[in-house]
Amino acid sequence: MKMTFRTVIFGSLIVFFAVVLVAVFVPSLIWKPDQTIIAHPYTSLEEQGRKLFYSNGCNYCHTQYVRAEDLGMGPVSEGGNYVFDNPLILGSERTGPDLSYVGRKRSMDWIIGHFKDPRGYSPNSIMASFEFLSDDDLTTIAAYLFEMGDRVAQERMVLPPEEYAYLLNPESNPQSAPSADGSPLGWDTWNAASLQEGKEVYTEYCLTCHGCAGNGLGSYGGTMMVTPANFKQDPFRTMPDDQWFWHVSEGIPGTLMPTWKLSLSDDLRWKVIRYVQQIFARPIMRDPDEGDPSGSYANLTNPLTIDPQVIDEGKAIYIRECLVCHGVAGHGDGPYIDQLQPPPPDFSDGSYPPSYGDADFFWRISEGLPWSAMPPWKLQYMEEERWKLVSYIRVNFVQTVDRPKSEATEKYPDIYLTQNMPDSVSFERGKQTFLEYCAPCHGLSGQGDGWDGQYLDVKPANFTDPNLLGMSNGDFFARVSFGIQNSAMPTWGEWLPEDQRWDAIEFIQQAFIFGLPNQVSPYDGKTADYVVTLSEDNWTGSGNVIDPDNGKSVYEQYCTTCHGDTGQGDGPGAIKLPSGALAAFPDNLDSAYIFWRVFDGVPESIMPPFRWALEDGDIWDVGAYLSSLLGGQGGGQ
Repeated sequence: MKMTFRTVIFGSLIVFFAVVLVAVFVPSLIWKPDQTIIAHPYTSLEEQGRKLFYSNGCNYCHTQYVRAEDLGMGPVSEGGNYVFDNPLILGSERTGPDLSYVGRKRSMDWIIGHFKDPRGYSPNSIMASFEFLSDDDLTTIAAYLFEMGDRVAQERMVLPPEEYAYLLNPESNPQSAPSADGSPLGWDTWNAASLQEGKEVYTEYCLTCHGCAGNGLGSYGGTMMVTPANFKQDPFRTMPDDQWFWHVSEGIPGTLMPTWKLSLSDDLRWKVIRYVQQIFARPIMRDPDEGDPSGSYANLTNPLTIDPQVIDEGKAIYIRECLVCHGVAGHGDGPYIDQLQPPPPDFSDGSYPPSYGDADFFWRISEGLPWSAMPPWKLQYMEEERWKLVSYIRVNFVQTVDRPKSEATEKYPDIYLTQNMPDSVSFERGKQTFLEYCAPCHGLSGQGDGWDGQYLDVKPANFTDPNLLGMSNGDFFARVSFGIQNSAMPTWGEWLPEDQRWDAIEFIQQAFIFGLPNQVSPYDGKTADYVVTLSEDNWTGSGNVIDPDNGKSVYEQYCTTCHGDTGQGDGPGAIKLPSGALAAFPDNLDSAYIFWRVFDGVPESIMPPFRWALEDGDIWDVGAYLSSLLGGQGGGQ
């Protein structure tokens, strides 16, 4: 056929209309997917909102379809989702979020407000303002969006994709009978359940981010913009196996959580999940029942000469790794022990007799304990470092090894000794730091009489000692940062950021050395707004019990040293303060005022905010006990 101009034109038109017929009209005639519950007929208002959505170009930035590879956006879109859409508004690109399942996730008011002022609701948004549209038009578009998708108001977690959906952990829990002869079963049952393998995977790959207490506060976790998961709270406490395996395998979008399927087998991932579930997410109280050191650990003795340097190097490891569970003074009361079952041991309670030798401690430090969160530190620290840790614990806390003599005067780096107090220090911030980390040993009056440190054979410093008046800021900073050689005084430079160390020094100097005037305003019957409606009836009506006997114990531990046995401000610590003794409690304090001052402290005084140290129940209890001291005028009556 001769290719004339007419032939080319008519041929092209035929091809064009054939393509249009096949690509546009034929699919619309034969595509009849089954309707899903996502699809619904549009009301006239929603249909008008849909047209406004399209005509204002919203689909240029927002898609309305979820592909199989789209993690965290909801179920993969199906054809039946769109049976009432003509034309389809699938969108062109995702400059903004996909809107497939946006229905009910935001209120109508939120959607309209976001249209008018996107950056007022999402500061980093690049969405244009649609304030030029009338309120009626914005309400119409919002009505369309409010009815999109599955219209589930809340989803605890995005469901896993098909390849992970409904998987169950194949790791079994073997059954065992109690030992007839009473021999320890801890390690046998723990290993049979593959939990030691799971713990070792956790220690090697997860611990530095999620922490040895499983709360997302590992030594590396704080470097991340998104804090690692805290396994002790929901949704992790109740998360099903398939979601666990999905997240461990694929990582978490938008975080540094690795894609562990690339380096850990299915078997190891399931084992570490079982460990996290049993020890952190939903623990129960069990006895480690570990027995005595065996195998290569039996009868080991410390190969190191125990000298002050070894003690201090062991201390640095303890502060970095052990303090969070075992506490500053080894009482098992570290800041991260919440929900650990069993709780960490108290090294000072006499349960570690001289018969517990080097091997006992080295074995437990190296291998961990069965049925507990104690990590196998052999995976993180070399043998010599573990022996240094054994030396530190036995000399300072268990005190079954003699303390070595310090032969030389301790020296600190000149760069620390020449530091000056920065202008940014805060007395109030320092008060909180002191309460959390220093008061257990140094006491709330700063005189070395803290509730945890009294048993230590190198007594904590008394900050009211006149000899401290000549110490420079650099001297304080060096000692707080490096500790005191051959003692349990922590190397806080291993744990506290520089600004917190300076804040604590500011508080110590002002409260205990130079003397801060007691500027407590007389009680006038007023309390802070947030406690003025405090309700004892609501507290007890929710199943809580107010126990003045527990309040007495709390008062004796935290309050007597300053306020005295009867609340007259004549405690043994207060009378030695450079600022002078405290005033007696008024006899007309109400329960809300007591709660407020215990909870929030007293600004510009040494009275700390005990919300950082006490539970609400303890504050109610101490209020009830204090009321009894004041003749029944306060709370708890």
